[in-house]
Amino acid sequence: MPYATCFGLFLPLLGFLLLVLFSQKISRRWAGLIGCGAILASFLCFASMLEIYTYKNLTPLAVTLYKWIPLQGLDTNFTLVIDPLSLLMTLIITGIGFLIHVYSIGYMEHDVDYARYFAFLNFFVFAMLLLVLAGNLLLLFVGWEGVGLASYLLIGFWYERPAAAQAAIKAFVVNRIGDLGLLLGIILTFYVFGTSDMMEIAQRANQGLAAGTALISLIALLYFIGAIGKSAQLPLHVWLPDAMEGPTPVSALIHAATMVTAGVYLIVRMHSLFILAPVVLNLIGMIGAFTALFAALCALGQIDLKRVLAYSTISQLGYMFLACGAGAFYSAMFHLTTHAFVKALLFLSAGNVLHMMHGNTDMNKMGGLSKNLPVTRWLFFIGVLALSGIPPLATFFSKDLILEQELFSGFTLLFSIGLITAILTGFYLARAHSLTFLGKPRQSHETVHEAPRVMLIPVIILAFLSVTGGFLGFAFAHKMPVLESFLKEIGLTKAEQVVSESWIDSPETWIATTAISFSIFLALVIYTYYTNVLGSTFAVLRKAFYIDEIYAFILVKPLKALSKWLSHFAEPEIFEAGIKDFTQGVQIVSRGLQKMQSGQIRSYVAWMVGGMVFLIVYLL
Repeated sequence: MPYATCFGLFLPLLGFLLLVLFSQKISRRWAGLIGCGAILASFLCFASMLEIYTYKNLTPLAVTLYKWIPLQGLDTNFTLVIDPLSLLMTLIITGIGFLIHVYSIGYMEHDVDYARYFAFLNFFVFAMLLLVLAGNLLLLFVGWEGVGLASYLLIGFWYERPAAAQAAIKAFVVNRIGDLGLLLGIILTFYVFGTSDMMEIAQRANQGLAAGTALISLIALLYFIGAIGKSAQLPLHVWLPDAMEGPTPVSALIHAATMVTAGVYLIVRMHSLFILAPVVLNLIGMIGAFTALFAALCALGQIDLKRVLAYSTISQLGYMFLACGAGAFYSAMFHLTTHAFVKALLFLSAGNVLHMMHGNTDMNKMGGLSKNLPVTRWLFFIGVLALSGIPPLATFFSKDLILEQELFSGFTLLFSIGLITAILTGFYLARAHSLTFLGKPRQSHETVHEAPRVMLIPVIILAFLSVTGGFLGFAFAHKMPVLESFLKEIGLTKAEQVVSESWIDSPETWIATTAISFSIFLALVIYTYYTNVLGSTFAVLRKAFYIDEIYAFILVKPLKALSKWLSHFAEPEIFEAGIKDFTQGVQIVSRGLQKMQSGQIRSYVAWMVGGMVFLIVYLL
């Protein structure tokens, strides 16, 4: 297992290095083979470990490669941890990542920087693998920052486009705010625990640390700030919709397998500490609930297909934080898994549309594409039903488990918000489907045809996983589901055990399913047959409640004004003028001293006599 761990981690890094060093020499075919082959080999390494881990009942394993920072009080090793949580994440990252790599062969076929694209994809996967395999917080932070760098490179991949370059900078800057919180949390963890080893921290937390203490709550809050930035929760969500300026496979990788799931993973990984901070857990639940509702409302007003899916991701991440807030960490990971399948399916299906329409993302210019893209249409529709929570598709089980947990825990308000969000999810996804594929074409689509097989096959596999993936966390005949049995080490609530091991027959479940089904039907009817009657969407929803504009007014404009004052006044009038005046003063003094050095003996004697007189007068 140690060898498989190392190979699984470093193969994507090797692929990155090969593609970067030989990008000018290798052919496009070899670039695709190296990029895809590295991720496939990595997936096979972790898949082989899954078999060993499952059938031999192994305990969590720590693999130390070398001493990294051998300083007293900061003794940190390069340690990788293999346990059910990290193994699940590696399989999601490399499995879905491989399908996205294969899809990219077709999507990026005409791009000039083919090798650079696959190099960055490989680096993205490596950074995320390092993050989830890290055995200590410092190594996790390296992966955390690596993911941020990779997202910057891929969001701004088409750097010649101003919108893409600005979106990459925005994502990088906003994430630095959250990263500062995480870094401060790591420093405070060193102060409190004297170590950054996450397994040791969990052991100490489970051995009687008092709940609700100020320092533990502060550490948990700082970690949560880091998670907010990386997982695009309120108020640091603004970077994710703009990140759609990157290639669509990149969007799928960010939303399904990497980056945005890192915040959820961090909370689940450090759940032993979060349990000791109930106030922070309540805050996590509230932020998650309101983010889910906020993003769902924003998705209703979007006319850009990829932005609908972006706000959908923010909303579904809100569900995961909602689960964490109730202490249902297994539910959060279950929903993370099913969401990864479905969101990759939706993004790659949308990618088929955008690729065939030469990058057009405006749904007002689509319509009637089901005739041109019949397979893609049904694949997208499966994603719509799956993410909406229609049984027995994937997210029905995970989303219902979260809602049941909220109700069981007494969080009635949060349950109501989650239920309303689920109904809105069905509506805005069905709306996107209708505007794209149904009704009358709103412009000519004569040149649009179905995507090639290299793009269809990965999407078909994801559709299969979106249909069947929910059964990983559900079992008939009162048996413990496979995923629940695998992740039981992170702890299971009573509600999770009861709901997962029996048929979901609560009235709330069927009320929610009926309401969601009706919302889907209503959206299909309205946006198929009455699109021309409807006006534009509400500006407040289309502009996402003007959060970007508010930030621009409160933060961006004052900072721009300050920078303008510094560059146009402070620098020339104060700093440069001050330096110039000081220089002139030194020159004046130096000229005076030069006159003293005349070379005449009588002048030197006169200065000496004058000095002696001054000293005598001073001393007397």
